[in-house]
Amino acid sequence: MPNRYPPGPANFNFWCGGTWRHAWHLWSDALSFSTHMARRYGDVVFYRLFYYDAYQINHPDLVREVLVTKAKSFVKERRVMGVIRDTAGESVLTTEGPTWQRLRRMLLPAFQSSGGHRLGEIGVRHVAELTDQWHDDQTLAVNATMTDLLLRTAGEALLGIRDRSVIATVADAMSRYSLAATSQITSVVRLPGWFPGSSQSQIERARRTLEPIVDAAIGDRRRRPTSSPDLLDLLLGAVDESGDGQGLSDRQARAEAVSMYFAGHHTAAATLTWTLYLLSQNPDVERRLFAEIDGSIGDRPPTPADLVRLPYTEQVLKESMRIYPPAWNLFLREAVEPVEIGGYTIPRGGWVFIFPWVLHHDERSFPEPWRFDPERFTPDSAERIPIGAYVPFGLGGHACLGGRMAMVALHLMLPALLQRYRFSLAPGQGEPVPEPLISIRPKRDMRMIARLRKRS
Repeated sequence: MPNRYPPGPANFNFWCGGTWRHAWHLWSDALSFSTHMARRYGDVVFYRLFYYDAYQINHPDLVREVLVTKAKSFVKERRVMGVIRDTAGESVLTTEGPTWQRLRRMLLPAFQSSGGHRLGEIGVRHVAELTDQWHDDQTLAVNATMTDLLLRTAGEALLGIRDRSVIATVADAMSRYSLAATSQITSVVRLPGWFPGSSQSQIERARRTLEPIVDAAIGDRRRRPTSSPDLLDLLLGAVDESGDGQGLSDRQARAEAVSMYFAGHHTAAATLTWTLYLLSQNPDVERRLFAEIDGSIGDRPPTPADLVRLPYTEQVLKESMRIYPPAWNLFLREAVEPVEIGGYTIPRGGWVFIFPWVLHHDERSFPEPWRFDPERFTPDSAERIPIGAYVPFGLGGHACLGGRMAMVALHLMLPALLQRYRFSLAPGQGEPVPEPLISIRPKRDMRMIARLRKRS
């Protein structure tokens, strides 16, 4: 008979049905709290968050159970999904059951097509436009710079937007939504939308800004298809061939586009930011990467045909996402029925946390976990990584559909950034402190100096 409660910290106020202290620790310092829980209590940890039973899963085999073999026993936690649906709508990210199955069935071929190549080509062009504006020894706020770069790249690739004023409007709405959504997800009490200054009112304001812009892009594309298909074309062309034979409605296309825009620009910008930082701290890796870029593409813009000639670049990106996973916490799962995981019964309504931050720094899977070593991701070494130990885009049916597309784009954009410049921490910057929001980003950004390697 499975045990009910795994080991975990003492739950004060348990006698009255709730405890707040673990919720406070999780909210105030999620990275150290989740790491401490795993190191002290093992592969399955139990604690209470107010009135909820929370289970933290810290072993690759058990992660695979939750996300793959017993995935039908879980859904994404309804409250969190409700916050995201308030702006994004009913998308493959926020739905469950038959609706999710239909959307995933429709969209999977589109995401596995050449969409990553198109996204990468647009990204390379925006990198060139950006670096043309820089000068030698320029100091940059790197995360803000990379976020702006990805906002413009995704704006064009997803919505066909090239007008900087429109992109600025979208960026402002996305920023407000990110802060408001984070507040809503972590708050105990949700104030109504009519309450002045509430996070819900900010979410609704962001939605009112975004919807007309996205609807206009969809309407324009329906009337005038482009000669060079982009991600919006892939969405509008997706058809449920093995189901009802229908495509996405305009409302569904808007939901998917907003979800992709929101999630994609955050995670990709964070990945580039941390990769530039890690390279600056590891000169041997940096030199080898420069040699690959110079020898494979020289001074010309990288193209999709170059991907096979840039294997070390891909290893560098994967190792960067191991140390600083863009999705530091996979979407909270909620058990819809009693289910046994690791010898313990998780009851119906129990919350399940899976932290890539914890898994990616587990010495059992990654010896010397804080050492930046792209050799972990050579083909032979990568095969030895346990399934469930490395999950930058999740695992199983609910894994990020755009993960492969994002990797292709980053695989092209990183060499484009490094062809002419190398980056080092600015004097007085100090070691950046990771801050877990939608993705992990440096707290108070990170100042780096861009120095010319080659002149255009």
